[in-house]
Amino acid sequence: MIGRYLGLALAVAGCGPGVAQDLGSAGITMQGNYNTIIYNNGAMNLVPNGAPAEARPVRSGGSLWEHNSSVVSLEAAGNQRRFYYHRPRAGMGEAGARPGSLLFEGIRSGNRYHGTAYIFAGRCGTYPYRVSGTVIQDREVVMRGMAPRIDRSDCQVSGQMSDLLVFRLL
Repeated sequence: MIGRYLGLALAVAGCGPGVAQDLGSAGITMQGNYNTIIYNNGAMNLVPNGAPAEARPVRSGGSLWEHNSSVVSLEAAGNQRRFYYHRPRAGMGEAGARPGSLLFEGIRSGNRYHGTAYIFAGRCGTYPYRVSGTVIQDREVVMRGMAPRIDRSDCQVSGQMSDLLVFRLL
C-alpha cells in the first residue's frame, strides 16, 4: 500500500495543473502545485503550495522553549525531536504559524541535532530546509541551515539565505 502512495507522491511532487488528469485513474483529483512530505515512519502527506504547515493540537506535555520571541514546545520520543509552536510571536500568524504548527523535526545524536526546519511564508505556505547544530548543556539548541528565499509575489524559491535557529529552555 505504501509503495502505491509513494509512487503517487513521487509522480505528484512538483506537478502542475495537469496532474488531475494523470491521477484520475486512481480516483484522485488534484490541481495546482504540491509539496510531498514523507515522514521517517513511512507516512506521507501531499501539501498544496500555499497551504499552512502541518499543525497538531497543542499538547500540555513537552518542555517549553523560547525561539525568536515565540514559545515553542519540544516533543521527544527516543532520539526523535520535534519543535511545535505553542505561542507564536506577533507577526507569525500572518506568516502562517499557528499553535501546533511544526517548526522542526529531526534526530538528536549525542549533543547534535539534525533534521528539517520549516520557513513560514504567508499565503505561499511553508518550505522545508535542512538544519543541524548543537545542544548546549541541555538548555539551548543552536542550529544552522540554508533556508529558501521565497518571492511572495509568485511563491517561487528565488535563492537561499543563511538561517540561525536558537532555542532556549524556559
